[in-house]
Amino acid sequence: MERKLDRDRRLADYIYNDLSSEEVVEMEREISGDPELSESYLLHTQVKEYLQTKLQLEEMRSDPQLEEAEKLAAMAFETESHSEMDPVSIPGDRQRKRVRNLIVVSAIAAGLAILITFGILPSGMNPDRLYDRYYAPLAATDYSQRGDAKEIYRDIARGINHYLDGNYSQSIEQFGMLASDPAVRTEVQFYTALSNLGLGQYQPAQSLLESVVNADSKYQAEALWYLSLLYLKTGNFNQADSLLAKLELYDGLYQKDAQALRKKLRRLSP
Repeated sequence: MERKLDRDRRLADYIYNDLSSEEVVEMEREISGDPELSESYLLHTQVKEYLQTKLQLEEMRSDPQLEEAEKLAAMAFETESHSEMDPVSIPGDRQRKRVRNLIVVSAIAAGLAILITFGILPSGMNPDRLYDRYYAPLAATDYSQRGDAKEIYRDIARGINHYLDGNYSQSIEQFGMLASDPAVRTEVQFYTALSNLGLGQYQPAQSLLESVVNADSKYQAEALWYLSLLYLKTGNFNQADSLLAKLELYDGLYQKDAQALRKKLRRLSP
C-alpha cells in the first residue's frame, strides 16, 4: 500500500512538472512498462485538463458580456427549445454516445477524488485545504519533569500541559502571567503562538512565531514550520516557500513535509 502511495505521488509530481530530469526519465520508463500505471496517467491527465478548463470557465463567469455572448452563440448554432410537452427521441447512436460520456464523467469524478485525497490539485485551488492537511498540534512530551529546579519552570509546565491537553485558552492565560520574565520568553512566545493557532487566532500567532524565528531559538525548526503554514493560510506563498526552503536543510521531523509542501506551493502560484 505504501509503495502504491509513493508511486501515485510521483505520478502526480510528474504530471505537474515537479520532478527532476532524472526522475522524469524513470517515471516515463515506469509508465511505458506498466499498463495500469499508463492508464492511470492518462486518466489523471484528463482530470488535470478538465480542472484547468473548469477554472477558466469560473473566471469567465465574472465577465459582464458573458450573457450576451451566450445569446449570440445560440443564434449562430440555431438552437431550438423544446417544450416540456414535446417528447424528444434520442437515436440509438446518440444514446450510446451519451452513455459513453456518462462513463467518462464518472471516471473523471473518480480521478478527481484520488487527486483530492493526495492533496495534489493543480494551481490556485485552495490554500486552506493544504493548511488543514498539514497542520497538527505539536506533539510535545510532558514538560513537568523539567520543573523541579525553579517555580518558574513549574508554571511553564502548567501552560505547556494545558496546550497538550487542548485547553488553549487556559494555556494562553497561564503564559500571560509569565510574559514579563525574559528567562522564559522563548517558551512563552512559542506556546502562546501555538495556542492561538489552536483557537484559529492567526494574526497574534504569526507575530509571536516571527519573534521566535528571529530570536534563533531552540524552537527554530518548529517555529519555521508553523509560521510557514500560517503564511500559506494567509496567502503569503513566497514567504512560506522561503521558510520551507530553510526547513529542507534540517535533517529532522519537518524535512520531508517541507519538501512535499514546497512542490504543492508551486501549484498555488499562477
